[in-house]
Amino acid sequence: MSSETTVRNGAVTLPVTRSGAGPALVFLNGGGATQAAWQGVIAELHGFETITFDLRGHGKASAATSYTFADFESDVEAVLGSLAVQRPILIGWSLGADLALEYATKHPVAGLVLVDGAVPLQQPLVENQQKLRDSFNSLGTKLAMRLVRLTPHGYVMPGKAFADLTIELDQRRQHLLDSYRTLTCPVTMLLATNSAHGRDAHAAHVNRTWKAGGEVLRAALPDAEVSWLDGDHKLPFHHPAEIARAIESLAAKAQPTQ
Repeated sequence: MSSETTVRNGAVTLPVTRSGAGPALVFLNGGGATQAAWQGVIAELHGFETITFDLRGHGKASAATSYTFADFESDVEAVLGSLAVQRPILIGWSLGADLALEYATKHPVAGLVLVDGAVPLQQPLVENQQKLRDSFNSLGTKLAMRLVRLTPHGYVMPGKAFADLTIELDQRRQHLLDSYRTLTCPVTMLLATNSAHGRDAHAAHVNRTWKAGGEVLRAALPDAEVSWLDGDHKLPFHHPAEIARAIESLAAKAQPTQ
């Protein structure tokens, strides 16, 4: 049985879905994704309350005039601040992983499951910012983004905002180790073996740097569980059972969330 409600964050309306009963699991989406991305993972889980919601400009959430990391962080704060949930387990994918980590540095949580995001990079993934901006402004990308907006994973966030957010995340991720060192909760990180598509030099650079970041976290936080799943960045769609088992494993050693 699920219930749907909305939370307001200033002028932005955020749709929230709650279902099940038990320790609370809060799922945070990646950029360009909606709460529908977690359906496969949630179907594998039992004995938990699951909470999903759409970030500004995504899914059924209203559009906004600004899409910075701080803006998305404020959406998370608004939703969790409005729900009577104590010490949830946060599961974040991509941008959602970075949001989960940031939230955990400021609030008590029972644990973090970070899916192909929030990697402590030792060098930038974005090698040419102007080239990235140009790629989001290309006709092919604009067409692809327009088509995605017609699916359940639709969004109205413009390409320029995506480019800006990608660059901002890239810069933030080069300074994440200090954030990880403040945590007192268990952490599980699941990374894709080939997060970036393609066989060109840039994809190789991204995948090599991504993997190295995971190894850096494993060395810096020996108690953290860091593992790799075969495939690309779309892990919630391709590996829902493995993500569910990781959540259950972390929940078994996390402090109670009730």
